Formats: sequence, C-alpha cells, structure tokens
Amino acid sequence: MMRLPMATLTLSLSLFAVAATAECSREAAPAIPDGAVATLEDMKAAQGVVKAYMASGTAYLTCLDEEGKAAGEEEAVEARAARIASYNAAVDEQTDVATRFNAALQAYKARN
Repeated sequence: MMRLPMATLTLSLSLFAVAATAECSREAAPAIPDGAVATLEDMKAAQGVVKAYMASGTAYLTCLDEEGKAAGEEEAVEARAARIASYNAAVDEQTDVATRFNAALQAYKARN
C-alpha cells in the first residue's frame, strides 16, 4: 500500500524537476550565411546575430547552473541527467555556430 504514494511522490518530484528546467529558455541556432557569396552587410548582420545568440546561450547555461544549485541534493537523478544533457547540447550547439560562422567569415575574406 505504501508503494503507490511513494511512486506518486517520486513521479511528482521528477515532473517538478523537469518543469524547472523548462523555465530556462534556449534560442534556436541562427542561420549562417554562405561566406562564398555573402555581402559585407550579410556578414555584419550575421556577426550581430551570432553575438546575441552566444550571449543568450551563456544566460541559458547560467540558468541551468542555478537550477542545479537550487535543486541541490534533492534533485532527482533523471532530472539531473536531463539538465546536464541540455547543458552539454547547448555547449555543442554554440561551438557549432561559432565554427560555422568562422568558416563563413574565412570564405568571405578569401574572396575579398
């Protein structure tokens, strides 16, 4: 008889932890122009968008860190794993965006 309430409590805590992670919002990765055909204006605009995306990404990572600190030892294993996976995916995406922008910039500079 005690198992049902404990299972319900565990599920509720897990859902709460997942909902808490949902409070941190992450922007979609920006489109990067093709440096081989982009204009100077295209590259300047992309640079601004990439900088804003990186700042937003840093805020997202900070939010996830703060959620982890707030949850402390009470955080469910599944929620912690989901938060860490989200963090790592965001870092990977930021790295990809920076790499693609730098490649586009090099292609732009190579033809100008």
